[in-house]
Amino acid sequence: MTMRGENWRFWLPVVGLVGFAAFVSQKLIRSHVDADVTAPRYEFESKLPGRRGSIYDASGAAYPLVKSVPVWEYHLDPVALTNAVVRKRGEPRRKPAAIVRTIADALGLDYRKVKAMAANPSKRYQYLAQSTDPEAHRVLADSHLVAGVAIEDRQIRQYLHGRFLSHVLGSVNTQGDASAGLELKFNSELAGVPGLVRGKRDARGRELYDKRIEKVAPIPGADLHLTIDHNLQYEVETGLADGLKQFHAGSGWCVILDAQTAAVLAMASLPDFHPLAYGKATESARINRVTNYTYEPGSVMKVITAAAGIDTGRVRPDSLYSTDRHEDGYYRLPGDGSHVWEPRMTVTDAIVHSSNIVMGKLGFDLGQKVLGGYFKSFGFGARTGIELPGEECGILPRPIRGTTDWDLATRSRAPIGQAISVTALQLASAYQAIANDGVRMKPYLIEKIVDADGGERYRHKPEVLGRPVKPETARTVREMMLGVAANGGTARRAAIRGYSIAGKTGTAQKSAGRRGYIPGLYRATFCGIVPSGVVKRHPEDEEPVPPRIVVLVTLDFDTKELYHQGGNSAGPVFKRITTAALRYLAVEPDRPEEVPEGIDDEFDKIMDSRGA
Repeated sequence: MTMRGENWRFWLPVVGLVGFAAFVSQKLIRSHVDADVTAPRYEFESKLPGRRGSIYDASGAAYPLVKSVPVWEYHLDPVALTNAVVRKRGEPRRKPAAIVRTIADALGLDYRKVKAMAANPSKRYQYLAQSTDPEAHRVLADSHLVAGVAIEDRQIRQYLHGRFLSHVLGSVNTQGDASAGLELKFNSELAGVPGLVRGKRDARGRELYDKRIEKVAPIPGADLHLTIDHNLQYEVETGLADGLKQFHAGSGWCVILDAQTAAVLAMASLPDFHPLAYGKATESARINRVTNYTYEPGSVMKVITAAAGIDTGRVRPDSLYSTDRHEDGYYRLPGDGSHVWEPRMTVTDAIVHSSNIVMGKLGFDLGQKVLGGYFKSFGFGARTGIELPGEECGILPRPIRGTTDWDLATRSRAPIGQAISVTALQLASAYQAIANDGVRMKPYLIEKIVDADGGERYRHKPEVLGRPVKPETARTVREMMLGVAANGGTARRAAIRGYSIAGKTGTAQKSAGRRGYIPGLYRATFCGIVPSGVVKRHPEDEEPVPPRIVVLVTLDFDTKELYHQGGNSAGPVFKRITTAALRYLAVEPDRPEEVPEGIDDEFDKIMDSRGA
């Protein structure tokens, strides 16, 4: 039996609930479509990126290599553009076509392109552009003029000289991720500390500045000041590039060290890459061949072998060795090609003429315990500690199993730069020790790190890595090297008028691993100390002119070339680069030219005919 009033008791709550739901729905809808709603709806928190530090060359702030510029990055959301109500108070709603026109005009984009983006709601937050224009930002941030434009504060990294010094500098992508070089090694110092903003937004997502709760300003990153001199770097890069072209080499590298401090004055590796296109560069182009690449150095190692022999007292510069390759007591001595020597040769002549036989015998006599110990003391088999990521340590031959010595073949091959793997920086560092009277300094690139407020966070202090040979040994070896870049030496084309050079060539056949060596393919090297440090400018002077720089040049041949030897290819490139470096550094000559002008032989005729 139904009681009176039962129906209205049932329907009254139902009607009330429906009415309440309608009221809430109407308020929610209005809050999202009414452009004039300004009541705060939620709190937000976001990070403010700090300016990434700059990188300068040795000139300081007068010559920036890399810097960051703050920009606004704009993205288009077609859904928000279509659904939002955009109008000024008292004016009609703006149509999507008018909004698209405003966006395109503000950013200087093609209207048709932006229109096509707006017509594709399946792709949200499409990239529009980056801009530093404050007027464009004012327009695009005005919700009474546009909608659907997301704005992000970003920084763009500017490499002010393109590919210049790319392997040293490295790269930073659009997301701020560092790749290679100093950008990666010092990312924490360069990146700085982000700031923070906490506040309130309205229902449209706009910040209410009068409701800002907290703002912590970002701390800019520190600046790096390098030892690299941009003038020397330019000479190295252009000279090396021209050398690769002239001698048909596939790749090449060069490094210049200060002879006393081991500061890196220039460093280049080719092929290279543009820092803004690091991700598109080939693996070959990304490799810094000065620090991240190991190879058999060849005859440039004979200087280290000679230094070990002199330092131990085993030999003197005028000590004589038989040039007989098949002399009893030695095993599988390397040959000297088609060269015909006198029956006996001094150790100095073995350096000047680069005799494999004599230097192989000297190394064999020294053995692994002595020669291997000197190799280690000169830094081979260990990283130099240069401020670059990925530095290789090289490979020193291991003793044969069950003994403390090398096998017999290695005893005669390691002394001439075979069966050992080094980096170009290790080799230049070893020569720096010879130049610095036996004191090997730690190579370095960073002179100082400066905070945004000008305070020095770090300044380089000289660091001695070792004293592999006595001072008199280093001077003696430098004197033995004088004849290399002279008439009768293996690198007379490396000679520079007015300067003595303590140098050595290397022509290393490229290894094929366990299969031996690749016929006809070589790496040509010349490493020189200039001035030599053993020649007086005037006879009445008390001391010789001290060494100023160590320069190493290597050309790597991928094809068979007639003039692949270190003296004929790397030597001329060394001469060009070093001549420019001496002129720029204002290093006065220490003696008259020993190689006459106008050399005209078969080599010059062939190179001239090739347009070199």
